[in-house]
Amino acid sequence: MANVNTEALTNTQQRIIDAALDIVSHVGYKSTTTKMIAQKAEVNETTIFKNFQSKQVLIDTAFKQHTTQITKEVDEFFSQTFNNTTDLMKESGRFMANIFDKHRQIVIGTIKEVGNEQTKTIFTYKQEYIQQQLCTKLKEFSKDHSLTDQQYETIIFIFNSAIMNLLVDKARREYSDDEQAMTIHLDDVIELILKTLN
Repeated sequence: MANVNTEALTNTQQRIIDAALDIVSHVGYKSTTTKMIAQKAEVNETTIFKNFQSKQVLIDTAFKQHTTQITKEVDEFFSQTFNNTTDLMKESGRFMANIFDKHRQIVIGTIKEVGNEQTKTIFTYKQEYIQQQLCTKLKEFSKDHSLTDQQYETIIFIFNSAIMNLLVDKARREYSDDEQAMTIHLDDVIELILKTLN
């Protein structure tokens, strides 16, 4: 059972996937054991192997499922019409924050595994896809700016990274005793990027 159909998962398979993603986002791929996944999913460890050939196949299936969902949501969002640069950047900022938060386990799991050669083939979620789509859409308003392709890409990279940092900071605060209030918010990031574009 090397390939699992991510569009026809049983309730048990989905519970196992959700448990695996939650644990990977907290402790990383290497420290995640099938025993931990089984406990979190409230199944027997053998049930995992009946449904997924290995831990790697399980995690691969989980990431493929979410990557497909993210790609679909991104394509739908950027197929919309936007009034101008301000409208695009405000809506995109909120969309990116929501999608990162909605798929936070994938996003955080991917960040934790940066540089891990063992998981390179598993963690296929690429935030670059969102950046490419936003950059393409922003260039449609190029008459409003006098920027090179490299400048567009750099601005969008910074925008994406800043929003990602807000998510990571939010997750860190949720899992620690740090009660320090956020000093930078999504609207601040959006306004900064809009000033850069004008």
